[in-house]
Amino acid sequence: MGPRVDAKFDDLLQSLGKIAQKHTKPVVDSVMRWRKSQNDSASQDIVRMHMAQSPLSNRVAGIRGPDAPLVLNERKSLASIYIMCRSLISVLQSIGKDALGEAMGYSLEETTFEQFRKPDLKLLMQSANHRINAELYATLLGHIANIR
Repeated sequence: MGPRVDAKFDDLLQSLGKIAQKHTKPVVDSVMRWRKSQNDSASQDIVRMHMAQSPLSNRVAGIRGPDAPLVLNERKSLASIYIMCRSLISVLQSIGKDALGEAMGYSLEETTFEQFRKPDLKLLMQSANHRINAELYATLLGHIANIR
């Protein structure tokens, strides 16, 4: 995961930023609503499919059948946080000062700062993906500070 890893994804984020120049609130609301919708657990169909497609790699990685839903949900959460942060950064890079409005700016600040109020230091030490997301939250805060 990261910038310049997937050119199509980067282009999509740039397009989202351009749309946000004229429609900031609906774009930010949509990104935040999408992130909240990702809190649902991975379906049993996805878990079964994952276990059927890669039983050897699951055993090598130490993922046992009962642990698969937990691992898949964690991956889904990390990926959705990553996508949300990258999207919001792209939006904030594209808009001018005061484009967020007071209520939305405050909400975005609160949501982002919450990640720094109670970090899970153990996860940050053990997981590169958690560190990447923490760095994205820091970058997002910097962009918020630039426009508020």
